[in-house]
Amino acid sequence: MMLSRNTYLADIPADSYVSEDNSELCVHGWTVKNTIDCSLGTNPFGTPEKAREAFGTAAKGLHLSSYPEPWAQALQEALLEYWPDAGLTVDNIVLGAGSMGILQQYNTLFLAPGARLLGIAPQFADYVRSAQVRGAKYEAVTLQLPELRISLEKLLERLDQDIAAIYLDNPNNPTGQVLPLAKMEAIAAQALNCNTALIVDEAYGDFMPNENSAINLITRYPNVAVARSFSKGWGLAGLRVGYGVISTEIKKLYDKIDMPFNIVDPAVTAACAALAQPDFLTFSRKKVAQVKKQIKQSLTCLIMSYTHDTTPIMTLTAPNPDIDLRQQFLRQGVLVVDGAEFSGLTSASVRLRVPADGNALVQRLQAVEQSL
Repeated sequence: MMLSRNTYLADIPADSYVSEDNSELCVHGWTVKNTIDCSLGTNPFGTPEKAREAFGTAAKGLHLSSYPEPWAQALQEALLEYWPDAGLTVDNIVLGAGSMGILQQYNTLFLAPGARLLGIAPQFADYVRSAQVRGAKYEAVTLQLPELRISLEKLLERLDQDIAAIYLDNPNNPTGQVLPLAKMEAIAAQALNCNTALIVDEAYGDFMPNENSAINLITRYPNVAVARSFSKGWGLAGLRVGYGVISTEIKKLYDKIDMPFNIVDPAVTAACAALAQPDFLTFSRKKVAQVKKQIKQSLTCLIMSYTHDTTPIMTLTAPNPDIDLRQQFLRQGVLVVDGAEFSGLTSASVRLRVPADGNALVQRLQAVEQSL
C-alpha cells in the first residue's frame, strides 16, 4: 500500500553521516576510552562554565508538567545585546532546535517541490538531503581537489532567475574554509537582483570573527537568511539550541510556520549565560588554531584542503584515490567522517574535527600515513 504521494522520496538516501558504523574499532582492539573522536562537530574544549552552572540551577527549578516559555524572549534579548552593531530588532530573530531546525523552516519558506537550489560540493550533506526531501532540485558547483577552494566567479555564473535559493555553509563543512563577508555580500547582491534567497548556514560561525558574519547583511539585503547554532562554538550540543537572523519581511512569513515551545527553559538560560562569556570563544579559537597548526605541520603525504586557522574541521585526502581513508583512521582508533558522505568527495577523503589533545592525534596520524 502506497500512502505517501511524494514518490521522489524513494530516490533520496535515508542515512545521515552520524549513523556511520564504527564497529570495526572493536575488531582492531580499540575501546571507547582509548578512541580519539574526531567525527561530530562539537567543541573539543567543552562548555562555558557560566553556561554549565546556569543550566544546572535552572534544571533544578524546572516544572516538568509546565510548558517552557513559548518564544524564549530572554534569549532573543540576549542575542540583540550580543550583536549590537548589526542593527537588529526582535523582529529579525527566530529560535529553534539547533541550526538544522532553523534551516528546515527556511526550506519550507523558500523551496517548493521542483524548486532549484544552488550550492557547492562539498557542503553539509544533511541540509542537502533535507532540501531534497522537500522536493527541491539540488545542483552544485563542484570544488576542485585538492584545495577545494570556493570560487565566487563559478558560483555567480550558475545563478539565474530560475534559482529559488542559494545555500552556503560558512565556514564550509567539511573543509572549514571561510568565505570573506565581501564575497558573501557580492553573492547576496546578485541573488537579490534575481529574486533569489541566500541561505547562509553559520553553524560553525562562532569560530570566525563576528565581523565576518552574514548577520551584518540582514538590514541591507532582505533575501539573506542566516542560521546559527549553540552546538559548535558554544559547546552546548546536548541542548539543541539554534537561532536564525532574517529580514523583517521574511520574519512575517516565518511566523506563519513557526511553532511555540521550541526550546526548554534551562537550555534558554544556559544559552544566555554562554553569550555573556565571549572570552570562551576567544579561548576556543586560539586552542583550535594551535592544534590545527600542529596537525598541518605533521602531515607528510595526506593533503589538507584549503581551510581557516580557527575552524575546528578540515578535509584530508589520500594521494591514492583508491584508498578508503576512513578505514585507515579506524584501524588507528580515530573516528572521522567518510568523505563519500559529501557530494564531490570520495572515500579517499575524510572530514576531521580537531581533538583537544593534538599530540595523541599526531602520533596516530603518522601511523595512518605510514599505512598508505
